[in-house]
Amino acid sequence: MQQAYRALRILAEAQTVRMMLTAEPCALLLDELASACAALQNGSAGLTCVILDFGVVPPPAEQVGSLGGLVADCRPGSGAATKLRNAAERAAALVRAVPQPVLAVVRAALSEEASLLVQAADLVLIAREATLIAAPAAARKAERLPGEQAVRLGLATWCTPARQLDRRLEEVLTLLRRSSALALRQAKAAVRLALRWLPPSSLSVSPGGEREPGSFSLPLPTEDEDESARQLRESRARLEALRRVNTFYLSEVSCSEDAQEGLQAFLEKRAPRWQQQQREQRERERA
Repeated sequence: MQQAYRALRILAEAQTVRMMLTAEPCALLLDELASACAALQNGSAGLTCVILDFGVVPPPAEQVGSLGGLVADCRPGSGAATKLRNAAERAAALVRAVPQPVLAVVRAALSEEASLLVQAADLVLIAREATLIAAPAAARKAERLPGEQAVRLGLATWCTPARQLDRRLEEVLTLLRRSSALALRQAKAAVRLALRWLPPSSLSVSPGGEREPGSFSLPLPTEDEDESARQLRESRARLEALRRVNTFYLSEVSCSEDAQEGLQAFLEKRAPRWQQQQREQRERERA
């Protein structure tokens, strides 16, 4: 992530990366977000969380520098609608592919493109006064939802008054930073693995956007399928998802150094010393 971005602001904090986004991102900002998320695929093992912070006010023109038409190009709604939508979908796909948990923080009323990015995140903290646009379901138009309703519908994880948003954010980040960075990546990988094997009817929100294309290989429903056949098909899919997650746990998670350290720390009643933390401490001592 050494690239210099023109519209995207990135802040490196303690074991986290915060990407500052406007409530109505333009195509340039979406393209740069996609590039930043792609860069996180490698070389980000020490991160416990990636934060998408929505509702940030764009910088004034005097802070942008001599970038020509950048400010005009980044006005909300600039550019063709199709180009903007395509840029948002590409960025959302790369947000989902980030190995670390992605936490979206919603501070304002979001555009449809920003809402698409929020729904690609793993965790969502939304202000009670903020709103986002839910993806349209079959035969239903897109709907703007306030914070509390977004939580009730499963589109957000937590809702808090705007004045308490930063305090609640720090509480969430404290919990994540205490965890093993490796364990958090593996937990997300396990969830994604399960989603790839669940049938579409088993997913409650935006099923098409959460799974890789063609990943569900068990029998799909037919027009003459009765209720018992549907239940059998979905039960088989859930068992297959469970089997694959269990295999992943036994082959990847339980064999890791952090898994052994977590168990040892519990038995010795002490705080765990995660692998990445020890590596960083050794590097500081050598420096």
